[in-house]
Amino acid sequence: MKRIKLTNLPSLVGVVLLSTIIFDIIRILSYDSFPIDPESEIHCEQDGIYYDLVNGNVDIDWSRLDGTLEYIHRQYDCSDFRLVNLIRILYEFEEYIPDSTLECIQNTLFDFRYWWDEPGENSMCYWTENHQILFASAEYLIGQKYPDVVFGNSGLTGREHKQKARRRALDWLQMRWTYGFSEHYSGVYYKEDIAAMINLIDFADDEELVEKTKIIMDLLFYDVATQSINTMFVSASNRAYTHNRIGGPGAALGGLTRYFWGDGKEIGPGMMYGMMTSSNYTLPPVLKEIAGDTATVILRNSNGLDILELGSEGFGGEDTKSMMMQLAIGGFSNPEVVRNSLAFVRKNRMFSNGFLTDFKLLDFTLLKVLHLEPLLVRLINPQSNGVAMQRANVYTYKSKAYSLYSTQNYFPGTYGDQHHVAGMNINNDFSVFHTHPAVEKDVHKQSPNYWVGYGHLPHVAQDRNVSQAIYNLPDKKGLMEADLLSYTHAYFPTEKFDSVCVADRYALGKKGDTYCALVGKNELFLRANTTDDLHQTGKQTFWIFEAGSKFEDRSFESFCNRVRNNPVTFDSVNLELTYQSRGITHKLQFGGDFMLNGDVVNVEYDRYDSPYSSTPRKPDSITYQFNGQFLHLDFDDGTRVF
Repeated sequence: MKRIKLTNLPSLVGVVLLSTIIFDIIRILSYDSFPIDPESEIHCEQDGIYYDLVNGNVDIDWSRLDGTLEYIHRQYDCSDFRLVNLIRILYEFEEYIPDSTLECIQNTLFDFRYWWDEPGENSMCYWTENHQILFASAEYLIGQKYPDVVFGNSGLTGREHKQKARRRALDWLQMRWTYGFSEHYSGVYYKEDIAAMINLIDFADDEELVEKTKIIMDLLFYDVATQSINTMFVSASNRAYTHNRIGGPGAALGGLTRYFWGDGKEIGPGMMYGMMTSSNYTLPPVLKEIAGDTATVILRNSNGLDILELGSEGFGGEDTKSMMMQLAIGGFSNPEVVRNSLAFVRKNRMFSNGFLTDFKLLDFTLLKVLHLEPLLVRLINPQSNGVAMQRANVYTYKSKAYSLYSTQNYFPGTYGDQHHVAGMNINNDFSVFHTHPAVEKDVHKQSPNYWVGYGHLPHVAQDRNVSQAIYNLPDKKGLMEADLLSYTHAYFPTEKFDSVCVADRYALGKKGDTYCALVGKNELFLRANTTDDLHQTGKQTFWIFEAGSKFEDRSFESFCNRVRNNPVTFDSVNLELTYQSRGITHKLQFGGDFMLNGDVVNVEYDRYDSPYSSTPRKPDSITYQFNGQFLHLDFDDGTRVF
């Protein structure tokens, strides 16, 4: 037997390494992905059918369910949305369903992949906060309805599915109780949470699960009540799209704010219609009282977890609960969690998932063996890092004429995907906000894009009716960044104001009794052929909001004159902004301190610091009280008293 000469060892190692890389490339290129959406629209009518049944029309053309069943059978993304009212139909109106249709429904449900650890592959999103409870709710209730049936895809009985989903649902509820919502104040995704939870409240046969779900529903509606102005629900959020940011009549949480504390009009067919039919959930009266409060209030709230907190809070592993928390905050490619993410993708055959297929670019044996993925991610800094929805310390100043809100010091300079960190609500009419667009106006991209999210996040700080934001855009585009535009802009719909003045670096507007001022470092001007797109050129710039009203400033003219005369300075080297208004000096340094009259302001908040509740982070119990009403909640005991 010949011995290998040491002089040949480097060559041998090189051959092995090259062979491994070639093998990995061939393997990675062979990965295929499933479609996220159907090629052509599939018309799903489960919401309309449920609405018809509830309102007395039982003469249903059941072929209207064909599109819904096809969509779920093919496991396109958001199939869990379609399951919500399909479940309500099964539980409330099964006697009206023809046998042939019922058999098709059952076959579809028994072959479905309810969680990422079950057999099969698809491109459904299981992992965001709202999807987690939607899948758990659906699996629990379908398993409960068919306890002895062996489900074809999983090989589990309905009873086993129910128990499996119960654990996830309770974990999800516990995480929301302890840390709040990662998708906080989201006018989009709170709807999905509500839809999933009302089904559990109405149909689950487990008292503990039902009562704890009611408690988390209360927490959600406290968020909505405090962050609404009249019936418009717009605030700082980790997940917001254009229509959520601009406000208006459509920003009413699908009509629920109008129903609960507006004109009382019922909402129409949709995922949340169970809220109209449920007799098991009653909105605690104190929440309606809070929503109707027209006094001037300051609200300081903390929601969610930072990625760096995952380990210390017990979510640093690859177990289901840890991954639920990691993925709920959108931690995927971030260097602190990327190895967990890759382990999750490999274990659950998700390189074929259309949302996660880019992870195959990191699926190299050498990276895995040498633990190099975090280093590589730090070097390339992909824009996907901005998906992470970390702890948000939100400050809201709310009066009867407006609300001004900010996420204080939220990772300035980093990417932002669907975040919304600063804005002003002009009464119940519309909102104003600024952002750094991630791509140009005509580039089609879900997020971040021209009006959604941020190319780079500003450093925001607020006190009362003044909000400051400093943008510090890099000189060079990131390696995987879509674009790097050298301007910021604001949604400032001049046509919606009663009076407007845009001149030099000031934009001032009046709507009814509400006054709004935007102050920039450089000239503010409307983009050509627009009436709502206010631009400011420059990479190191600032935007200042000052809110006012007839009740505070008397005339709009006096408000404008006062704001124009307020001293403002900006040190573009140290990125330090100073603004004086009403005898208060507001000073903010990018990446540094926020100071008022020379004193550093603490922007790390308790869970709630408001006139309605003083509650620490990770509470044992929570009490809301206002106007003679109260609500006391204890999650561990399942206690809910009002």
